Amino acid sequence: MRRKSKPWKQANIMLEQAKKNLGKRFKENEPLASHTTLRIGGPAKFFAIAQTPEEILALIQEAETAGVNHAIIGGGSNILASDDGFDGLVIKANGGEIKVDGEQMTVDAGAPLALALTEATKNGLTGLEWAVGIPGTVGGAVCGNAGAYGGDMAQSVVAVKVLQDEKAVELNNSDCGFGYRDSRFKKDANGDIVLSAVLKLKKATPEEITAAKEKMLKIIAERGAKFSEGASAGSFFRNVMLTAEDAAEFKKTHPEVPDQFIEWRKIPAAWLIDQCGLRGRQIGGVKVSKRHAGVIINTGGATASDVVIMASLVKQKVRSQFGLQLMEEVQYLGF
Repeated sequence: MRRKSKPWKQANIMLEQAKKNLGKRFKENEPLASHTTLRIGGPAKFFAIAQTPEEILALIQEAETAGVNHAIIGGGSNILASDDGFDGLVIKANGGEIKVDGEQMTVDAGAPLALALTEATKNGLTGLEWAVGIPGTVGGAVCGNAGAYGGDMAQSVVAVKVLQDEKAVELNNSDCGFGYRDSRFKKDANGDIVLSAVLKLKKATPEEITAAKEKMLKIIAERGAKFSEGASAGSFFRNVMLTAEDAAEFKKTHPEVPDQFIEWRKIPAAWLIDQCGLRGRQIGGVKVSKRHAGVIINTGGATASDVVIMASLVKQKVRSQFGLQLMEEVQYLGF
């Protein structure tokens, strides 16, 4: 996702060109609530669906030339959009090619992560099973280094093609700045826009593929139990990563923390929130899920302001009780 801050100007040339190229895939005053899994967000002044990296490039160039603020989204599964919407052009990457060559798979940013997993399994490749049931696009997954059940994108990414200073540049894994639910692409200051990614997977035997499918069925059941309560952005906060020294000290001051968390050096945000007695807490149209305390649910008619207030309350309670600062997994758009 990217926002480029420039004074608003009339952009008739850009609008006409976009309408000509995209037709019904270009809209004005499009509600962002229709394009985020939280079902929250005001109108984007201009909205375009780009089905290829080339369309993304063209739209960005047109917006830059016209001096129009712009932002890129994928499946909208990790975004909180402002109630005021976005005063510029929102480009939704939606679609793209997936090419398999041996154990490598090249995927356009707008391709759904679920489709990449399906293609991998179809071609006898393993390594993406952790992603089953996760919504969103490959581009979004790369930006946030999406992960679950012990796996993440950083484990598979070989290279990422990005738009950098209006040129397509290929970065290798070590250039991507991958961290826990983070990457260089998640930081607006870098200005890089993911266009495609090359993933290295593993050729599996039929028996291994069968085992992988069984593993995915178990994950789907677990995810269904956690995330089926209502519209959400999935896990709203990152789990808290600690050094070995900090984990040992945390155990001393909070002996109630499970030993397994200390071994992992990772304190789940959901556990912290639950310990603060916030499970099921509701503010306006949002509540902390009763099934998984790390999830903030839109109960119907929720606003972005409701979510911001709830997130602030959760962070304050955790900080007060545990001395830990929660960080959002979601990105804010239009704030």
